[in-house]
Amino acid sequence: MCKNHAQENLSRAIRVGAYNYTPLLVLVALILAIAPALFAAAAPQSSANFEAEWSKLIAAAQHEGTLSIASGGAPSRQYRPVVDVFSKKFNIKVEVSTGNATDTVNRVLAERKAGRFTVDVALISSRENQQRLVPSESVVPITPLLFHPEVVDLSAWYKKRHMYADKFGKFTLIYHAGLEDQYEAWYNSDKIKEAEIATLTKQTDLFDPKWKGKIAGQGLGDPSGIRQMIDSYFEPDRGPEWVRRYMLSAGVTFSDDRRILETWLVNGRFPLHYIATGTEEYVALARKGLPIKPHYMIKKVGVLRASGSGCCISVFANAPHANAAKLFTNWFLTKEGQTLTHTLIPNLDRASLRNDVPFGEVLPQQRRGFGKEYAFPDADPSAGAKQEEIQKWLFKLWESKQK
Repeated sequence: MCKNHAQENLSRAIRVGAYNYTPLLVLVALILAIAPALFAAAAPQSSANFEAEWSKLIAAAQHEGTLSIASGGAPSRQYRPVVDVFSKKFNIKVEVSTGNATDTVNRVLAERKAGRFTVDVALISSRENQQRLVPSESVVPITPLLFHPEVVDLSAWYKKRHMYADKFGKFTLIYHAGLEDQYEAWYNSDKIKEAEIATLTKQTDLFDPKWKGKIAGQGLGDPSGIRQMIDSYFEPDRGPEWVRRYMLSAGVTFSDDRRILETWLVNGRFPLHYIATGTEEYVALARKGLPIKPHYMIKKVGVLRASGSGCCISVFANAPHANAAKLFTNWFLTKEGQTLTHTLIPNLDRASLRNDVPFGEVLPQQRRGFGKEYAFPDADPSAGAKQEEIQKWLFKLWESKQK
């Protein structure tokens, strides 16, 4: 609406209100008359402000020249193609750490204690964030850094809000979540026949003596192994006594090395990997014709999990490349950034919490159903303290097993 038309509407509104001698009508008429002009003027200004700020941020980040990402296992393996797009798009060199989340956090915290600030962004598990990065004040509130319209538009996100994994609800933003409405196990189909694997329906079926000595599992030296046991503790189908039996008396052979677990499964030494997470490698091997297959068991309650390091993003305090960190965080959470995680990572075992991106390579069983409700304990601020308590209990069990 042009200025002259707005003035005409305003004059007409005053005349109508005066004729009816009702002050309230005058006020309402005034609002209706001038609102279109106000919105028409405000929208372009807001867009122009963003473009100016975005361009300024890109220039500042390019001046810094580098972005350093501290990552856990999944991002260090999977996100190279995604960060390559960011690097080429903005002409910024990106360094991504290797190794698992625990080792990465050990290194970063040791450096920070020595006064060395070397990393900008963390793609690290919710557990490491809750228990180590947040308490050590190594990360800053992420909310004030978010300003891209696609990111701050909550209508595009699951439940129409940003989900956080820390008890303060501001440091560790969850962008991916795994869907667990069924349990996933993998077995060697040369060693275990379909009729036999079909007998595993209830979670207690695993404790049948016929499975003893055939099961492999991730040890507690692997961050995913700890996470599996914490999740199992809270599962209605499992619970603390199930965890105790699984760890101590079910005849499970544990390893912290996923390559070893993979080898055991493929060659049939331990033909059943019962609690299988992060299974993109198994999917790829099965597609190549190796004799391994998944076995699914229905859960009582569907649950979303912010499990592993491919779930969460946080930004370090005293980041050496603060502008690059802000640029990457906003870009990564846009529709473009999250779409790339779906399309460039094969056999993805989790999905973005953005509702406006295509599923792409997300495994069918990880695709949230439209309108379905799920429990999401990792996004509950009170869950962190309870998980720490359970973790201590788990390590005591683990230590008793090693004796």
